[in-house]
Amino acid sequence: MKAIAFYLPQFHVIPENEAVYGPGFTEWDNVRNARPLFPGHRQPHVPHKMLGYYSLEDRGTLLLQHRLAMEYGVGAFCYYYYNFGGRRLLEKPLDIICRTQAIKNEFCLCWPHVSWCDNRRQDRPVFLAQDYSEDAARLLARDLLRYFRHPRYIRIEGRPLFLIFAPERHPSITACTAILREEARRAGLSLCLAGVEAYGPSAPQRWGLDFMVEFAPSWVPGSMLSAPGEQPRRYDYQATLRFMLSKPVPPYTRLRCVFPGWDNTPRRGKFGLACTGESPALFRLALEAMTDYTRKILPPSLQYVFINAWNEWGEGCCIEPDDYYGLRYLEAVRSVM
Repeated sequence: MKAIAFYLPQFHVIPENEAVYGPGFTEWDNVRNARPLFPGHRQPHVPHKMLGYYSLEDRGTLLLQHRLAMEYGVGAFCYYYYNFGGRRLLEKPLDIICRTQAIKNEFCLCWPHVSWCDNRRQDRPVFLAQDYSEDAARLLARDLLRYFRHPRYIRIEGRPLFLIFAPERHPSITACTAILREEARRAGLSLCLAGVEAYGPSAPQRWGLDFMVEFAPSWVPGSMLSAPGEQPRRYDYQATLRFMLSKPVPPYTRLRCVFPGWDNTPRRGKFGLACTGESPALFRLALEAMTDYTRKILPPSLQYVFINAWNEWGEGCCIEPDDYYGLRYLEAVRSVM
């Protein structure tokens, strides 16, 4: 069994973000500028000095991250991969990772296909629209081949694993998955396609997929702490875990996922959502439960547990070391895995 951590490659400067958010912008700007919005709200969230406010264009940082992950039981990453009608974005860290032989972690890719919006505004206007045409799907498939052939790419029974975030929000998802499979066959590959179940249960066959991957957290009204209309919305971490662990086995294959916490107020301000009551000890219990589920319910070829996430600092959802908990989340992963 392996732990796969979702990984955000946003922490470097690109012109598309600068045009909207200003010169030199990265997600660290949001993280640094976060402020407490309710009693006990722990903001800003500060990275541990061993990594600091890094740039993912720095090969040394990438090497340190991956060695640290391997040492503490994160044997694989699922990198977010951004492609808009054949136009790749935030690709530089991934390209460095693929070229660096000293990095040993396995990996797969997840395509968050949605358009990019201005998160500073409540109406979130689109500034980079996704192209959902069949031509765009073919360009996507052909670009992905370079990664599918990488020796460290995760394969399920010999088939490269590719994830599509929230497939139900892709307006032509079945045509897209058919094109991905067709283009892979032309290249001599058979694909394993999974959907990321971000907004509730969803049968994979409906979208032309092989299985689903749970996305943590799964919110439930019973775990909400804030009053109606109160901002930001607040949820109880322990109650959210109880809900996730009580989910029945679905009538389709679904891989499980755990999360160390959640607080996207650095991105969304008072319009965000924050968990309270999180801790490495509770995270460890959840990971133990998800590994037990995986061992008992899922087939030998799917012995993977996902973690959301390695470095989602803008969502308060990271196991990467910080100045508050240090390496305790990583120690929890190592103790279980």
